[in-house]
Order: sequence, then C-alpha cells, then structure tokens
Amino acid sequence: MTEDTILRKAIPLEDLISVLPQLEDINYWLNLNPNSTISDHPFADFSTLPKTDDKILDKYALQLREEGYFQTNPLIPIATLQEMNECINQVRKAGLPPMFALVYDVFYQAFGYFDSTLSGILGSNYKLVPNFWVYYIDAVDTGKGFEPHRDAEYANTIDTNGMPTVLTIWITITDATPLNSCMYILPLNRDPQYADAITDLKTPANQFALEDIRALPTKAGILSCWNQYVFHWGSRSSKRAPEPRISYAAYCQRGDIAPVDDVMIDIPSVVDFSTRLGLICRGLYRYSYASFQHSEKAQPVLEFFHKHKANLK
Repeated sequence: MTEDTILRKAIPLEDLISVLPQLEDINYWLNLNPNSTISDHPFADFSTLPKTDDKILDKYALQLREEGYFQTNPLIPIATLQEMNECINQVRKAGLPPMFALVYDVFYQAFGYFDSTLSGILGSNYKLVPNFWVYYIDAVDTGKGFEPHRDAEYANTIDTNGMPTVLTIWITITDATPLNSCMYILPLNRDPQYADAITDLKTPANQFALEDIRALPTKAGILSCWNQYVFHWGSRSSKRAPEPRISYAAYCQRGDIAPVDDVMIDIPSVVDFSTRLGLICRGLYRYSYASFQHSEKAQPVLEFFHKHKANLK
C-alpha cells in the first residue's frame, strides 16, 4: 500500500481523549494488568528456546518462493496466549484501542518462539519493522478484518532467488476461523498480476479465478508470514463464532539491506516504556489517521501521537 492507499481503521476518539493524561503513567498500566510486566528489556533469552529444524526451514522457504507465504505450527505456550488475551481484554474494558496492550512485555517476549524461524528465513541479524497493529474482531455479523489488499508499503523486496527481504508477521492469539474472520490469501502463483505488484505498489488484483483463493484457518500461537505483494484479507465475522479473533502483526526485514522504514528495532534490544508508547502512537497514526482528519475533537489525540512518536527519533 502506498501512503495514499494504506488501509485505515477508526478508533473511538471520545474514550481515548478522556484518559490521555493517564496513558503516560507506567503505574496506570501496571495496575490495569497487575500480572503482566513492563521492563526495559522485553525480549527473552531466546537461546534456551527450541530451534526450528533445517528441513522445516527449507519447506517454509520453498513455499515462500512458490506461493508467497508460510505458517508454522502453534508455538506460543497456552499460558502466554492467555496473558496476551487478558492484557488486550483489560485494555478494551478501559475504553482504549487494543494497540495499547503493546505496552506489556509479553507481546515482545513471544518473538522468542519464532526467532529461529525468522533467523532462518531472513538471517540472524534480522530487524523488526514496528508497523504494529493489534486486531480484535468481534464475534458479530459486522466484524471484519482489513479489506482485500496487498501490504505493498515497500517496492522491490524480493531478491534474485525469489525470497522476500521483508516479511509480514501475523501472530494469532485466539483461533482464527471462517466464522470469526480468518485470513484468505491468493497464492502468488495463482495471481496473474503478482509480478507487476513487486515494482508497482498500486497494482490491483482483479484477474484471478475465485477458486484460487485459499482460506487459512489458523490455530492460536501460530506465526503466519507473507511477502509484501500477495493479495489477502480478513473475512467478515459472524455472530455464530464462538469467540472473537484476536491477533497482532508487524513486519521484519533482513539486516543486510538498507532500512525500509524510518524506525527499526534490533532483536534483542532495549524497548522501554517510552519507546513502546511511541510505537503504539506510530501505529495508531499510520493506520487510523484518516478517521481524525475532519474532526476538531481529534486535536488532543493527534498532539499526543506526535509527542510520543518523537521519542522514536
């Protein structure tokens, strides 16, 4: 997506404005979720965690080249998923966008379970591109994920071997099913316009056969990855879904190429409370600002976003 076409999500301005002063107080967050931590070093010691077998990495790499995506088995422990779920639910009960759950360590610690996979695909010095979004798709008929799109924020991120240098990473906290908005994807080898999309970020997807669309029901704790140009979307939810679809996403890039965006995070590195507020505000502004443009009420929120985004410089 170009700057003109990045997808936008609305957020509730009134609820957010009323609590802005509290959001800068770390104790507010610790009291909101007393069983979760906020430290300066949220990335766990990855060396003690299981490694991904080379044969599995080869399978992932082959699918990336041939179809543009891959998915792991469930890797995040149930207790970790439960903590993530509780953090997000408490943030929502406070009237805040789910994105603010990213103040807590658990969402960064989870990268440890995927580190060997991401290192195997992108190299050991890969970077986090923190274009975060946290999804909470209610189990109602009006719920839905992002509309059909290519991520397409960066051109030419496929190397000469057909491997992506930038990956979207999507982490499911609850099961994603056809009833609560699972992902649907068009494999790149079924997309007649895919090759054009690598260089032209405005390339549409309107020449494929409907039977080539692939549903991706996904268990909680799975890492799903795709490149910048595969066409995909989150489907509409249903009141018949047994639970909401909760997940979060960002990008990662190879460390041996130039940064694709203005903020990069080493893994591991210091990501303190101030930095996390900046990352949250950056994501909310990037993917929601269109909902503020014609509202005088939005000014305090925009000022808050800009103030904390500046901490990332």
